[in-house]
Order: sequence, then C-alpha cells, then structure tokens
Amino acid sequence: MRRTGRGKKHPLLLSVAGERIHRLYELSFDSLRSGDLDRARRYTAMARRISMRTTRRIPTHLKRSTCKGCMSPLIPGLNARVRIHDGRSIITCLDCGEVRRFPFKPRRSMEGSNGEK
Repeated sequence: MRRTGRGKKHPLLLSVAGERIHRLYELSFDSLRSGDLDRARRYTAMARRISMRTTRRIPTHLKRSTCKGCMSPLIPGLNARVRIHDGRSIITCLDCGEVRRFPFKPRRSMEGSNGEK
C-alpha cells in the first residue's frame, strides 16, 4: 500500500482554499449580524476544517476574531466585549464567557521623536 503524507500541495489548491476560508468568514460575520448564530458557527467550523485539511493557516486577524470556546465569530458590541488593560487587549465572548488576551504595543504619540512637546 502507498502511504499518503502531508507533502506539498498544489499552489492552485492553496489559493482556492484561501479564497474559500475568507469567503466563509465573510458569510459567518454576515449571518451573525442577521441573527443566525448557528449558521455563523457552522461557517467558521467549515473554514477551520478547510484550513486543517489543506494545511493552510487562517490569517491572524480572522483567527483572533473567532471564539475558541464556542466557534462563533466575535463582533465587538454585538457578542464580544473588548477592553484594553496594561498593554493587553482583553476580548470576552458574551455567548460562552471565554476570555482571550493579546499583547500589543501602544501607539506612540504624534509629538516629536526627540522628546519635544
């Protein structure tokens, strides 16, 4: 028997997978805004499954906008709360209560770079 491994994927397959992942996330956010939470979760689960099958990474901005606990897309003000505290962004899912923390560097002020005000 021949073993099938995780060899190189065809570039066309990877580009189609990336497009589908982006489209599924768009549909997920749209369906959550229209009030269909189950469909939104289904779309994010499908996108995640495509990324695992093709070993294609989900972009960071999309991955951070998904709850790991309930797989629902996070939209601040709708089903997520975002707080800034001590150089960290704290995102709380209001559906399941999952809390995620991401470090960030605060923006520098627009004042002079040599310390002038």
